[in-house]
This record gives sequence, structure tokens and C-alpha cells, in this order.
Amino acid sequence: MTNIFNKATMKVLYITNGFPPQRWAGTETYTANIAKEVRSRGLTAQVLCCGVWGKGPKYWNGYEDDSYNNVPVRRVNLNWKKLPDPATYLFNNPIVHDFLELYLDNIKPDLVHVTSCETLSASVLKVVKQKQIPLVLSITDFWFLCPRINLLRSDGENCDGNKTSWQCQKCLADNTKVYRWPRYIFSEKGAEILLTVSSRVPFVARQRGFRGYIRDMPQRKQFLRSAFSLPDVRLTASAFVKKVHINNGFDDPIKIHPYGHDLSWLKKNENQKKGEQIRIGFIGQLIPSKGVHLLLDAAKLLNNRLRIKYKLSIYGDPKKDKSYGAHLQEMVHSMENVNFFGTYAHDDSAKIFSAIDVLVVPSLWYDFPLIIYEAFATKTPVIASNLGGMAETVVHEVNGLLFERGDAVGLAEQIERFIQEPHLLKKLSDGIPYVKTIEEEGSELVSIYQNLIHEEKKG
Repeated sequence: MTNIFNKATMKVLYITNGFPPQRWAGTETYTANIAKEVRSRGLTAQVLCCGVWGKGPKYWNGYEDDSYNNVPVRRVNLNWKKLPDPATYLFNNPIVHDFLELYLDNIKPDLVHVTSCETLSASVLKVVKQKQIPLVLSITDFWFLCPRINLLRSDGENCDGNKTSWQCQKCLADNTKVYRWPRYIFSEKGAEILLTVSSRVPFVARQRGFRGYIRDMPQRKQFLRSAFSLPDVRLTASAFVKKVHINNGFDDPIKIHPYGHDLSWLKKNENQKKGEQIRIGFIGQLIPSKGVHLLLDAAKLLNNRLRIKYKLSIYGDPKKDKSYGAHLQEMVHSMENVNFFGTYAHDDSAKIFSAIDVLVVPSLWYDFPLIIYEAFATKTPVIASNLGGMAETVVHEVNGLLFERGDAVGLAEQIERFIQEPHLLKKLSDGIPYVKTIEEEGSELVSIYQNLIHEEKKG
């Protein structure tokens, strides 16, 4: 066996948008898990990500080196508000390009695995392939299709991605003065011309009021479609995500690669005896797209009749979106059976799930939450929106229940079923499938990495 199959000599660089402990969303958690796992298998793993994103005296504010789970991390501190040209740099960033070029020369990785381009831009893909380094891309959201990332329109409805450049620009700027005033003065066509021209003038694009709300959408679509074709392997955990990309003309091969999950916390076996109340839980980011307000609307409907029959525990950071967090707190005023518990360490997951009978995932976008699998690992059924990756995972009447997107009445009805049907909890718990572990995914990824490096050496 040649040296390329010696795992101890393989060096993998992970590039992502952010990284724990500063950021804890799904992509960040997934990246941390796989980096830790491949390192445990003898590979050299390190991470490049954005650190500070919206603060600092200038755009480039240096970097900091630290480690997480014994994986070296370089956090680049960027203030996107100071970008020379935010209309283009947010997807094609020459500053990041030049930095990464030198960084790759310095660390000399054998392979690069990108799990998000959101902050560092798709320029990272271009640099890696210019260096002729094997490249893996994990598609964890819809950033290549949508500047909002989640295909959630400004009016709160879901989008299929098949939109013109102007439709995307209008959606991004809708409900802001930068769109309303030109439309009022010049008409819809006038607004289109003004914002399209403005997006190509860096001085205008970086002015307050325009900054972040206008993009060179034609260039964004063209550049990201080209960048998407660069990786040697494209992975996604969701058949739905793959389908949406294909339907939008991103027809380069995409491999379905289910996530593996770090379930080491299960060993703690925090069993807790179930009481007479049904214990409902929400775990995730307290942001509008996650639909927490919808869950509270459902709780209000239930509380008219069934207040003493259940309790609702909400885990998440209320400061993630301060105004939304405050709104949620106002919603639960006088609802004694609803409590907020903040965030918790991942190692405490067994304790948290031991106090939950049913997990609710009421997301309003095409979400694919990792928390569903953690619930399944503890045999906890899930109530979820009949949408996107959630509907892929939660099978109605088999391992959970589904309700239609945004339907608080429908959600309340599904929660009530657990209260009124004593045997439903066990029936759905028994239908929960096996959950793939991070150890299994680590083995699969190492095999993918080795094959790519081998092909690169042959080529």
C-alpha cells in the first residue's frame, strides 16, 4: 500500500462559515463532529472558518488560532459591513481568495472539505481547485441558490429557487427603503433598473441602506453555478436538497450521504420516569424561520382545555435574535406550563431528552435539523412540519406526526393526540429507525478522501 493510504500522513482542511464554541448551528456542529472523528482515526484535521463576522474597524481584522476538541482552528475576523464591494464580495471575495492561496501554500493539505461558503464565499472553491487539491463540498443549505440561504421569501412563503435575477433582488430588498422609494417614484421597472445598476457600483453598494440589500444577482447566479461544478465530490444528506438543486440547473453529480451523529452522550443513560403530563420539547435556534412562535400559538390553543395535561420546554438562546426572543417571552405570559431553559452542553443531551416525551420541529423553511436524529436516538417521536428534509425523516404515523407548514391549529391537534391517545407514544417510539453514528460516517469519509487523493496522484 502506498503512502497515500497511510492515514497518519493525510492532512484534511475543513472550511466552513463558523465553528464551536462561538457558533452552534447545524452545519457548525456537523463540521466539528466530522473533524473530531477523522482526527481520532489518525488523520491530521484542521479548520478554517470565520470568527467575528460583523464587527471591527475594517473588513479584514486578522485571525486567531485556537483549538476545539484538539482540532486546530483558524478563525478569520471579518466585518462584512466594511467590505469594499458587498454586492459581489459576499459570494466572490478576492481578499479571502488571496489569503487562502497563501494559507494553502503554508499548511499544504492533501484534501479540502468545505461544509459552508456562507461567510468566506465561494472563492474558496476556486482557490482549492487552482491549487489542484482534491475538494469535497457538503451541501447543507440553499446558499448557492438563494442569498437568504433558506429559500424563505420576504413574504414568509417558501421559494423553489427558479427565479430571475430581479426576482431574487426584489425579494432581498423587499420591505426596505432601498426598494420601496424607487418603486414609488419610478415604478417597478424603474426600481429594477436603479437597483441593478447600483449593485454594480461599489461606492453605492457599500453605503448604509444599500449594504447587504443589493447584490449583483446575474453575476451571483453565474459565479455560483460555475463554482458548484468545481468540487470533485458533492455530498448532501437530503434527497430533497439534491432535487431542488437539480431543478435549478445544478446538475453536477450530487451523492446522498446521510449524516452521522455523535451519540457518545447516550452512554450516560439519564432515564427519567414519565409523569402524568405529556412533556413536549423544542430544541434549536430561537429565530423566526424555526417557527417557535407557531408552537406557542398551538400551546395557547391547547391551554384553553388541556393546560394541566402537558408541559412545554423550550431550549435555545433568546439572544440569538433579541427582538424575536423578547416576542416569544411576551407570548408565554401567564402560561405556567411553558418554560424557557436556554442552551445546554451537548454532553448533557441525555439528561435533556430524558425529560422530553415528544420533540416538536415547526420550521417554516425546507429545514433538515440534526436534532431530529438525536431525538430518534433516544426513541423520542417527533412532530414536524410536512416540508423539506423534515418530511423526509419523520414518517407520519410511523415514527412521528406531520402537520402542514404554518398551521398552528394542525400542530395543536397533533400535540393533543399524544394527550388523548395513551398508546400513541409507544407506537411511534417503536417505529423509530436506526440512527447512523459519527463513527460510521468517519469511516465513509476517510474512504472518500483516500479515493480522491489516490485519483489525484494517478492523474
